[in-house]
Amino acid sequence: MQWPLKLFNNSSDEPRLRELRGMRLFKQLTPRELREVDELLHERSYQKDEIIFDEGDVGLGLFIIVSGRAKAVSSHAALQQLAPEFCCGDFFGELSLFHESSRTARVVAVEPARVVALFRTEFFSLLERNKGIGVKILFELSRAMCQRARSLALGPQPPSKP
Repeated sequence: MQWPLKLFNNSSDEPRLRELRGMRLFKQLTPRELREVDELLHERSYQKDEIIFDEGDVGLGLFIIVSGRAKAVSSHAALQQLAPEFCCGDFFGELSLFHESSRTARVVAVEPARVVALFRTEFFSLLERNKGIGVKILFELSRAMCQRARSLALGPQPPSKP
């Protein structure tokens, strides 16, 4: 029997949910949790060479590349060796979720890019409202921050074997 209305499956948001599920930060979330997070995200498009945020800016949240690429450039010697490039699903600026301090790098779009931002205020309201989603996101943030700290301390490492 075919139902005339799809009450629990909004097909118009399926492409967006697939995009979010493909992002490392949200890979453990259920469809319902993804919808809840999606309501908190702010989307913006950047042109090639446009600054997403500048070194020294006060950090207000993290950014995730939906499509396109961006690159971080820093005046700090320790960070210059990394010069990370971000593409689909990668996130950056995550430290600002926990501490309102100045950005340590400039991030610039290398090509036209679609980016979503999760700001500190929305993230903390999510943590208060739904701890389960918050724990899943915090776990992924922690894993990424550990990998980045290790890379900074030891330099780039060859990929590990499965």
